[in-house]
Amino acid sequence: MGAGSRAAVTALGAAVLALAGYLSRDLLTALILLLCLVFAAGWPRLIGLPTTRGAGVVIAVVAVAATAVVRLGSVAGLAVVVGLAVIGAFVHQMLRRDGRPRLVESVSGVVTGCAVVVSATGWSAPAGGLTLASLTVTGAASIAAAAVCTALPVRTELGAALATVVAGVAGLVTGWALTAVGGLSGLLVGLAVGILTAALHVLFGRFPASRRVRPALAAAALPLLVPGMAIYLVARLLGG
Repeated sequence: MGAGSRAAVTALGAAVLALAGYLSRDLLTALILLLCLVFAAGWPRLIGLPTTRGAGVVIAVVAVAATAVVRLGSVAGLAVVVGLAVIGAFVHQMLRRDGRPRLVESVSGVVTGCAVVVSATGWSAPAGGLTLASLTVTGAASIAAAAVCTALPVRTELGAALATVVAGVAGLVTGWALTAVGGLSGLLVGLAVGILTAALHVLFGRFPASRRVRPALAAAALPLLVPGMAIYLVARLLGG
């Protein structure tokens, strides 16, 4: 799967994310969980961890736990999930029977993957109702705009710069249209996710594994998952 295909998947995922955020929190929660599970299946292979199956299982379990905590409890409960995720990463290493090569790399890779799926639950966290829904649409629209730019057949540096600018404009316009967000907040959100999307596109495009299906899907899902907690925090600020 080439860079253009990954960008198309990211753009499509962002469009579906915006629609789900607008329609229903339950639908949005289910979509985020699905993206997290896709990410868990491909992340260990994308970064070349020595044990892919066990690492993916740990990340998937953490994704389910974090989603359940946010949906049934509160964001504060994620602190416990993060702590258990670190313990799970070490237990996974203890169960390895291959001599544990690249131990530090394996632990850090699993913990990073867990941090991504925990952050993703911020999209569906309870925070100001309309404000979070509006920010979800704004952030997703900006991600989609940035992803489309990264798919253009231009130099990597130019594509990244264009993605940042266009995402900022998309955030500005969407935020201005949604009064719960506002133009300035929309611009800042757009620029932030634009920079993130462009950077991840450039970074993981250099990984050989990113051309295989599952790692490529994980790379495509990453820009959709990482901003979740930041969107939640901005929603809390705007919602008072």
